[in-house]
Amino acid sequence: MTSGIWNTGSVVDFIAGIIGWSNIPTSVSGTTFSNIVEQEINFVELYTTDTIDSSAIPEKYQPSIIKLAQADILLSIDTQQGGINNVSLGELSIAGGQSSNSAIAKQLKEEAILRLKELQRTVRMKRVIGGI
Repeated sequence: MTSGIWNTGSVVDFIAGIIGWSNIPTSVSGTTFSNIVEQEINFVELYTTDTIDSSAIPEKYQPSIIKLAQADILLSIDTQQGGINNVSLGELSIAGGQSSNSAIAKQLKEEAILRLKELQRTVRMKRVIGGI
């Protein structure tokens, strides 16, 4: 999905490219948009107990942060202007305004949490030497 070290602005630009700047109300764009991304970075930090610098977001956290922020932006659009008539994110495409944003937002959040859970999985092996 992403490559290299990104910052808050990179995440904002990526999400805006997917949703389309023209679909994002001015009350949500700019500082508010960046603040939403920062909040999701903080959420991922708390969830993983790792420190994430918003000016250098490691690749392993980018997909979750992007999906969480996309979900919040779509819900903010619903709040501000009643939704977008047609939304398409990857293979998922829904028409119908407000309810479509809510459905996509829910799916994005679920995918983000799943990715975070996968990051926390560790495999531990023990070697046991036994004798009679």
